[in-house]
Amino acid sequence: MICMRLRAASAGLALALGALAVAPVAPARAEEPRSIGLVDKVQGAADAVSAGRMRDLAGQDPIWFGDRLRTGEDSRLAVQLDDETRLTLGEKATLTVDRFVYNPERGAGTLALKVARGAFLFVGGKVEAAQGARVSITTASATLGVRGTTVWGGPLDGGFGVFVAEGRVTVRARRGTVTLTRGQGTLIDGNGRPDGVTTWGQPRIQRALATVAIP
Repeated sequence: MICMRLRAASAGLALALGALAVAPVAPARAEEPRSIGLVDKVQGAADAVSAGRMRDLAGQDPIWFGDRLRTGEDSRLAVQLDDETRLTLGEKATLTVDRFVYNPERGAGTLALKVARGAFLFVGGKVEAAQGARVSITTASATLGVRGTTVWGGPLDGGFGVFVAEGRVTVRARRGTVTLTRGQGTLIDGNGRPDGVTTWGQPRIQRALATVAIP
């Protein structure tokens, strides 16, 4: 009798396990990407890479948080984030928005950008203008702390240049820190040393801005 009950229990357990083995498993629900802005203009070729997938970019396409934005040769890309921050990339540039926290009701937030290569132009929006906001731009040559700012950065004259058209920028390089205000710039050499704070002349300014200009 005991043996029969054990055999019956074993058979029931086997059936239950078999049912579990063939039962369909609901697929995990993919997390929806979060839009943080829109493409304004594209000249030439530009794309975005997210979660291992690449998509070509055109005007009014959404920019998702975590996108790695890239431009090709002789190309430009201009985007606007939800807080009206404007970013323009020159040719062969790569930029990622590492952090973007914007609360329109409170008017405060955080913005962190990483520029892996190429030239860029940053025009601050509502996040940067808010009291206590934290905005930074990290490049291969230095980290920029920005405030009330229109700032250009990129390869120039054998180094990495930073020029401030409006506002204030603290440039922290490996071998020195400088603070720039309107009309001032610095050039960081290959050893990570800024050449000080200088007032840039119009020819140098024009050559810098030409790297991100979109007709």
